[in-house]
Amino acid sequence: MSIKTTTLCALLGLLAPTAAMAQDSAATLSRLLECKLTADQVAAFTDSINAEEVTDFAHAGSATSGDAALSLWKSDAPITAWGETSDLVHLSSTTEMLLAFKVAPGQELTRGKTIVDRIGGMSPRPDQAAMEETYGWKGMDYRKPLGGNRTARVLVDLSYSPGWVTVGCAYSDIL
Repeated sequence: MSIKTTTLCALLGLLAPTAAMAQDSAATLSRLLECKLTADQVAAFTDSINAEEVTDFAHAGSATSGDAALSLWKSDAPITAWGETSDLVHLSSTTEMLLAFKVAPGQELTRGKTIVDRIGGMSPRPDQAAMEETYGWKGMDYRKPLGGNRTARVLVDLSYSPGWVTVGCAYSDIL
């Protein structure tokens, strides 16, 4: 075996655990975003993030979100949830995470509606009309209670995050 081959094999051996960890975190995030975890599992995962034990999922910084009102975190591996794939997650709170992805300007509502239809059984936020009328808010905020204090959510916020669509799960009561 040549030195180049030995070095390559050693390097791949070092990278394999990192790639496996990234896949494990992405799989956990996928289940979290699709409301498939228990509250205890969510708490354990967020605790491991806070303890910096999850090394393949980190704050993406404002350069990624630009002017959007999103707290984006980036995964080393792609995450698939609710039929969409991205490596970005919006952490709106410790109990709500939403897969986030950019779309062409003007396509946000169409893409959001496609996801709402795919999930099925979703309804607009109860006070969405009042938010639009009172505050001039533009977008869509659809939810579907799933039991066990879990709610699927599709949020398109044209007022504060134009060009973005988010979909995921809240593990607590949300408005």
